Parts: sequence; C-alpha cells; structure tokens
Amino acid sequence: MKKNDNVQKNNNIHDNFFKSLFSVKENLADLLYGSLPKDVLQGLKIESLEYDPTEYVDQELAPYFKDISCNMLFGHTDIKVSLLYEHKSYPDKNIHLQLLRYILNVWENQVANKQKLTPVLTMVFYHGKRKWTDSGFVQVPEVLKRFVPLFDYALFDTKDIEDHAIIRHFKRPSVKVAVWFMKRSDNLIGFIQNNPDLARQMFRQLKEIDETIFQKIALYLYKVSDMESDKIDEIMETVSVQTKDAFAEARRELESSAVKRIAVNMINEGATDEYICKMTGLSSKQVEQLRTENSH
Repeated sequence: MKKNDNVQKNNNIHDNFFKSLFSVKENLADLLYGSLPKDVLQGLKIESLEYDPTEYVDQELAPYFKDISCNMLFGHTDIKVSLLYEHKSYPDKNIHLQLLRYILNVWENQVANKQKLTPVLTMVFYHGKRKWTDSGFVQVPEVLKRFVPLFDYALFDTKDIEDHAIIRHFKRPSVKVAVWFMKRSDNLIGFIQNNPDLARQMFRQLKEIDETIFQKIALYLYKVSDMESDKIDEIMETVSVQTKDAFAEARRELESSAVKRIAVNMINEGATDEYICKMTGLSSKQVEQLRTENSH
C-alpha cells in the first residue's frame, strides 16, 4: 500500500469514529461542555442544543477537517457551534483561512435557505503528535485591524489533558473512552499494555456504555491497532478477563454483521444458497432467514 493511501485509510478510520460518536447529541453536548472556554459556557444553554445534519466542509476543506454542527442559544441569541476534527498530525499554519472559509460556507447556506445569519463558534479537535501552535492570523498595525476579519476559535488538543484526568473531565462514559482512545490512537494497544491500572480504571466505564456505541468503540480499537485480534485479546486479558471478553464479544458481533451484509449483497445479485454458504460460512438456515428478511 502506498504511503498516501495508508494515510487516507487512517484518516477514514479516525473520521468515521469521530463522526459516529459525536453525531450523538448527548456526546456532542458533553464534549462541548468539557472543552469550551468558561466565559462562553456561562452564557451557553447546552440544553438547547439541536444537532445540525448539514456538512459545511466543502471539497477545498475536506483534506483538513471533518465537521459536526449544532444550533443552540447563547442567552437569547441563536448561534451555531461547529466541532471540526483536524485530520493532520501537525498544526496547519493556515488554520484561520480554513476556518474563515468554513464560516463563510455556513453563512452562504443560511442565505440560500433564507435564514438569518448567526454567529458561528468553531472548535477544533486535535490529536496530532505535535503540540498545537498558532502564530495568529494577519499581523497588521492597530489602525488597520478594522479592515481585517479577525476572529478566534476554541481548541481541544488531547495532549493538554492528562490520561487520568479524562475520567473526571467528562460526564458520559462513551466520551471518556472515545477521547482517551483518540489521544492514544498512534499506539493504543501498546499504551494499554504498559498502563494496565489506568486501563482498568477507564474500562470500568464500559458497563455504562450503550451496546451500539460500544461496538463503534471496539471497532475503532481493532482498526487503529493494526494487530491480530488474538494478540489484542491476550493484551486485554492482562487488564481484566471481563475487558477481554467484552471487546472479543463486540468483535464477533461486528464480524457477524459484516458477513451478513456480504450475504445480503450476494442474495441481491442472485447467488444460490449453496454458494453463499460456501463463501460466508453461514448455515443454510441463516441464509434462508436473510432471504426472508431481505424480501420485506
């Protein structure tokens, strides 16, 4: 696999995990509440949050960001808050230009839909290897500042929060585990192996996580680890037997779902039951059941 293809594959893994976790309204609210500046939170009515399914990242911004947006109230003012996941493993010096383009995309969409323009609060989620640095936007004399679109953005850099502090920093167990996994994504299994006490403390959260969300968390762990599942199971067992069993069961469910999706595709293409059983390992009874479900 070429280097660029490998980078794109890794980006897709992180993107999909980020999007699937924080498109859940309650998870997004928890992340924002634990990350936005205190003076903003004082006026922000988190309970008014409404998820916005529109994606404002265009073709030019796609190499840099994945976005999740919501509408809420700041006092009595309608605002839009956008969480932007930064693809790159290092800070981009043109971040202000990219965010300005993003904000303009939001406003153009509002104009096109005959909506009033609202303030757009952007928050960048970054978990790259280098510490985030920002040299600022255009440097101009004070007298010229009124001619330059100066603005700020909120930043959540996973390196700014200690691993053990994540547990008490956020309220929702799924957010705690997700942030920790993304923080350590470059060597997640290795970090778990070398820090079993912290892993045990973090994985106590698992019993409180919805099964669907937990499967997404498990899928992310297996994908970013790039290690044989049996080896991962061995390492997870050193944390606790319960942890190993929980992730192994989630993996089996995910594998089963993937096989069933393949079988359904083969049914739609007109394959025989015998051929589907041979290629997927499913029983004839399972294939028959899938045919019945797919015909409805």
